[in-house]
Amino acid sequence: MVRSPRISLQQLRALLAVYDEGGFRRAAERLNTSQSAVSRTIQTLEAELGVPVFDRSARGVKPNSVGKNLLQYARTIVGGLDEISIKALSAIRGEVGQLKIGYNEISIRTFLPKVLAKFHRQYPNVDLRLISQATSEMIPENTAGTISRGEVDIGFVVGPVLDDELEAIHLFEDHVALAVAKTHRLAQRESISASELKDEHILLWSTEPWQIYTRRINNICRQAGFLPRPSIMMQDNESAFALVEENIGVVLIASSVAATYSNRVATVAIRENPEPFHLYAAWRKDNTAPALRNFIDIVSRSDAGG
Repeated sequence: MVRSPRISLQQLRALLAVYDEGGFRRAAERLNTSQSAVSRTIQTLEAELGVPVFDRSARGVKPNSVGKNLLQYARTIVGGLDEISIKALSAIRGEVGQLKIGYNEISIRTFLPKVLAKFHRQYPNVDLRLISQATSEMIPENTAGTISRGEVDIGFVVGPVLDDELEAIHLFEDHVALAVAKTHRLAQRESISASELKDEHILLWSTEPWQIYTRRINNICRQAGFLPRPSIMMQDNESAFALVEENIGVVLIASSVAATYSNRVATVAIRENPEPFHLYAAWRKDNTAPALRNFIDIVSRSDAGG
């Protein structure tokens, strides 16, 4: 039974270097080794094959028919392994891959676009999938949310973050503010008491993702001695601010969100402001993806991360 030759990657690299550089001396320089070491490697390859791969003469070395055939396969094999090594190293460094990022209204209207821009500049080959989700979807109170289930790699949520499977960093805090039309009677005020809203049409949200705002609004109004009249129920911010702009109603919302509509509405502080919104970035403790770690590093060093 004829034994198959055992050819090493080192031998294939030496074969390519001698051919590409036209001799053993320059091949040794390319491989950062001695000329004698390259010569021994080629001799070992030829001994393994049982035939020469180069024709040697005073004018140099040239591949013979066996060498030419072997060169084709060597270039494919070495090139493929080099590409695998490069891609593996890129993955280890977090330079490639995909990140699924859950974001809420506060984050996307404040610091997150700048964080995403910085990350994309540093890691352009990481695919970013942005998913608009409410805190109640990412970290619900009594069940596993999209972060715990791995549907989102990292999420920007209103805390507290109580899930033991998650790790989180505090980014900043925000307060509820009043947004009114610029022609509204309260538009020129710097601050008001919540009791002054008793007769106002306060816009509320009808869908579950926005219930965090509805609960805060109800608490503010309850402490002021009344409950808002749910005469107009909204499903999204754009619709709410469109109605506010036309003086159809007023809205109580995070001040950072209201500030992004400053060209359309006026923002007024609420003096009896209860517990603020605390914004966190949260992710699974066991998610060790290098791309995620790079993203967390940029978030933690951003203005939002302190």
